[in-house]
Amino acid sequence: MAHQVIKNRYVVCRCLTYHPGTAVQRLCYEKFKEAFPNDYQDILSAYSEAHHIGTASTLNQCLQSFQKLYRRVASLLDSASTRFGFESAIVLCGNIVNQDASLGHVHTTPAAAGFFETRCHANDDTIIGHLKAHVL
Repeated sequence: MAHQVIKNRYVVCRCLTYHPGTAVQRLCYEKFKEAFPNDYQDILSAYSEAHHIGTASTLNQCLQSFQKLYRRVASLLDSASTRFGFESAIVLCGNIVNQDASLGHVHTTPAAAGFFETRCHANDDTIIGHLKAHVL
């Protein structure tokens, strides 16, 4: 599921931001639902939450949106692991130096547990720090 969101982000964004008229929008939405029959609602929810983070007006709203997005992504990855055997190890962080110090999470599915410690020789805080240093 998460792979589909990333792989097809361009298509999703074009469908969500293209405003030619109601008939074309309806057709685009129908094609989008055909392309992702089981996941289109989750993809749209994830897009909406990610868009909301970018438009949050206060630090508290941004923090709440980030936490909500993290829980949603973690839930999708856990579900994909249970249903399809897809495993993942992800790191999420904010990229605004003076505002996003507390925005950072690591999530691994059960079979990927310990990946960062074993392969990167870094605990959760260290791997978050590496990502923050990289994106800032």
